[in-house]
Amino acid sequence: MSNTRPKITRARIIRGKGGAPIRTILEHNYVRPTGSTISVKCGAAFPWEARDEARLMWISEADFRVHSYLPQPFRMEFDLSDGSMLTYIPDLERITEDVEIVEVKRTAGEATRDPGYGFKLHLAKTVCALRGWKFRIVSAEDEIRQEPLLSNVRRIRYHRLTQLQSLDYLRLGEAAAPKAGRLTWGEAVAVLGGRDDPWDVNGFAKLCALIVRRHVYVDLALPLVPTRLVMLAEYMRASED
Repeated sequence: MSNTRPKITRARIIRGKGGAPIRTILEHNYVRPTGSTISVKCGAAFPWEARDEARLMWISEADFRVHSYLPQPFRMEFDLSDGSMLTYIPDLERITEDVEIVEVKRTAGEATRDPGYGFKLHLAKTVCALRGWKFRIVSAEDEIRQEPLLSNVRRIRYHRLTQLQSLDYLRLGEAAAPKAGRLTWGEAVAVLGGRDDPWDVNGFAKLCALIVRRHVYVDLALPLVPTRLVMLAEYMRASED
């Protein structure tokens, strides 16, 4: 950034009441598509202000690495050395092994087109670094609108509300234990469906619901075919220790 830019003298982070998003789409007169999505992983309904933001929430819902997420998580206020104040609201906060603060843009270069906005992103990145958080600008073209990733998460989130019983967890655990927690997608579907059928519709829905609940890991960047390997969460965590 230019050396002529003012410096931060003080920064504040203001969160929404009760941990809710700091603002909702009702606060703005948007003409672009907006909506809301129900998160099983987070136990809440969240607003979205752009389709790519919604898609990143879908990905976060299915991504084993993401423990929880929150759109419009807080407002940053920057007091600057020239007496002015700037504010910034990130698109998404994701809790993984770290805290990720995410800004979603259509393309990698979009964030740098407006110098003033780029300066705000620079300030946000600086404050995040001081708090030990990661700050990421996510390009929708490069990281969200990718196949088979996007199709996979659409299919998985469609079944996120599928009801599960204790027997489902027990059956899957018993089947995976002799194989160090690993099964193929088809094997897991057959076990959960209770019909020895790798294409069983109910088994497929239950497996998707278990992925959302972080009980099963699958690589979302690869096609969800019967031979795709999946892994139970407890074995994933044990391998990381």
